[in-house]
Amino acid sequence: MDPSVSAYNYESFVRSETSARSGDFAGRLRAGEEAPDFSLRTVEGETVRLSGFKGNRHVLLEFGSIT
Repeated sequence: MDPSVSAYNYESFVRSETSARSGDFAGRLRAGEEAPDFSLRTVEGETVRLSGFKGNRHVLLEFGSIT
């Protein structure tokens, strides 16, 4: 087994009973909900909209910084 996987004890992991009751994420999107449409500029200067990918099975958004 991969050592990075075996180092974490998945069997003992439990979600906190109060985690869903926290007000910190009230009104935020949850997994499985539809994301609001937005537009971004590509590195080539083109503008793309999230709605332009509708119908594709998966869309991956990657945000990063090179310092």
